Amino acid sequence: MKVINFIIISFAIVFSLFTFNPVFSEIKQPGFGTTIGIIPKLPKTPNDPVLSNGHVYPNWGPPCQRYTYSTVYQDKEGRAPEYMKIYFNGKMINMTKSNSNDSDYKKGVQYEYKSVPNKLGSNFYYFETSNGKGKTRDSIIDSPDNGPVLFESAFDKNEIALIEASSGKKIFSYPTGKEWVGGVALSDDGKYLAAKTYQHVYLFDTAKPAKPLWQFNCPECAEGKGGVDISGDGSKIIAAIGETTLLFNKSSSKPLWKYQKNNNNSYNVAISRDGKYMAAATMGEESNPNSNLLILWNDKSGTPLWQYHASGNFHDVSLSNNGELVSGSTGCPDRRFYLFSKNSNKPLIKSDPLTRDSPVHRAKISADGSFIAVGSESDAGAVFLFSKDKRQVWKFPTPQGSSVRALNFTPDGKYIGAATFGGDAYIFDKDKNVPIASWKVNASLGGIDIADDGSFIAAGGTDKKLYIFDRKTKSKTEILFNEYLEEVDISANGKYIAAGTGGSVYFFETYISQDRGKIFNCSKVIEPPAESQMTGEGRLGKQITSSLCGDGKCEGPETIDNCKQDCKQSFKTTNLNPWEKIIDFFKNLFGKKNENLKGEKPGNTGIQKEYPKGKEGVCGNDLCEPGLGESKQSCPKDCSAGD
Repeated sequence: MKVINFIIISFAIVFSLFTFNPVFSEIKQPGFGTTIGIIPKLPKTPNDPVLSNGHVYPNWGPPCQRYTYSTVYQDKEGRAPEYMKIYFNGKMINMTKSNSNDSDYKKGVQYEYKSVPNKLGSNFYYFETSNGKGKTRDSIIDSPDNGPVLFESAFDKNEIALIEASSGKKIFSYPTGKEWVGGVALSDDGKYLAAKTYQHVYLFDTAKPAKPLWQFNCPECAEGKGGVDISGDGSKIIAAIGETTLLFNKSSSKPLWKYQKNNNNSYNVAISRDGKYMAAATMGEESNPNSNLLILWNDKSGTPLWQYHASGNFHDVSLSNNGELVSGSTGCPDRRFYLFSKNSNKPLIKSDPLTRDSPVHRAKISADGSFIAVGSESDAGAVFLFSKDKRQVWKFPTPQGSSVRALNFTPDGKYIGAATFGGDAYIFDKDKNVPIASWKVNASLGGIDIADDGSFIAAGGTDKKLYIFDRKTKSKTEILFNEYLEEVDISANGKYIAAGTGGSVYFFETYISQDRGKIFNCSKVIEPPAESQMTGEGRLGKQITSSLCGDGKCEGPETIDNCKQDCKQSFKTTNLNPWEKIIDFFKNLFGKKNENLKGEKPGNTGIQKEYPKGKEGVCGNDLCEPGLGESKQSCPKDCSAGD
């Protein structure tokens, strides 16, 4: 069991995927139902050395690339390690120093192991060392970390799409390029579609979908998976981008309020049907009481009504129609389902841990708050139904204990839609723990919603298809996409299905792929960019200086001040974050050409935009928007010295 130490995101999710945080630490299943098992804990002694910053770089990518596993060894007496090993897929392997001349064990010496995988699949690891008197491990609490996650896709053809449910026809597709979609939400009548990507929030009128009614850009927001939700009438939209949560009115991209807190990147957000209450599920550190929070607001202010800290990341949040009740679920080591009243952060229900060593991914509440459906990884029951009177009504064990990362509930609390990483899709009646309808596909399913009347579910996954499964006819309709399906929402009237593509949800476990089992020819090994170049800092936190001045790109730590020839003052500059650099790198890797985006100069590692009249930021909205041309000079009211 682990706690995700996110700055972010992304997955997460996602900026943190490249800042040395153990984003994969909650992963416990190498396959579908096969657990790694509990590793016995080591007895602690006063002579134990210290291991820190254990991670793999890059955290994701293709087969045939070189991946580096590293950790920092320290000993208070300056003793050299008697051995320094990595447990790697069942074997203990010796590690070597990253710098053979480094012997300052008091300060810390980095050790590494390099691997070039030739097939898709999980790679489980932890680090172990001894100084002859004591022993310690890193990247493990009860079971090993997992990484890298291997994909074949370049993930550069993402989209937000609207589908007519009755025909399975795509009404429109809005391309988001390399920005993965972190949430989609439809108003009850299907008139409005809200969507969130890594740095944007969009609102569409589904009757005029050619372009958004408005979009909000937040290039300075640290990225996480985040999320988006919309009130029943479409009048209010709640969105989370990294550490920033924003409430919008449908009439404007200017936020009604903004909440930002360091080390509180969001997994998900929710809004009550009447739009009066909204909540966020955030991640962080077990030891930090101001992270790993479930946070509740009302529409009047960005000051929380309350917040609740748990030992594990909050993976999900859901509100009853009137916002009177709030449900949440947590990851390791907490692994629980929670129920709160809007009036207090004291839980009405704090369940026992629901899994042995894996997260509880979903907790969805019925409209009146009477029932809560929960989805998890567990060989004891991956779908649970709870009632608000503190009773577990039933549980359902999925085949081979496959993870339920996708689950939703009809407002009346009668039907539950659930999907697994093993390719199973189910509809349950709340009165029994046996599915009343089920389907099987050759894909891991990571996104799902169920129609309000329970007549069909829409689910998507790793085969790049959206499925519409009909409860009465047991039929299925397939709609093709270019990337993995991650986000799904059905309008309350059942007319439309919104879908978004991305890979975030598929980082956390071995997923079904048509290429799984294939052995790749790795005669040519792909060398990733240097880790320090991708993050702007060295392994031990030393800030690097720009070493690429003169290459025509404004990148990494380069600024107008230290690299004028690349970062020209005639352009207002926003640097791509490490996540975007990684995607650009893989985009080139997979033979894709870098398109010259409208308003951007060519280049892989730095976007330099000109801002035509009417496209500038809005000074005075309390948001520093460098992506829209604002700076301390041009907009001192928003871009203060602390921004």
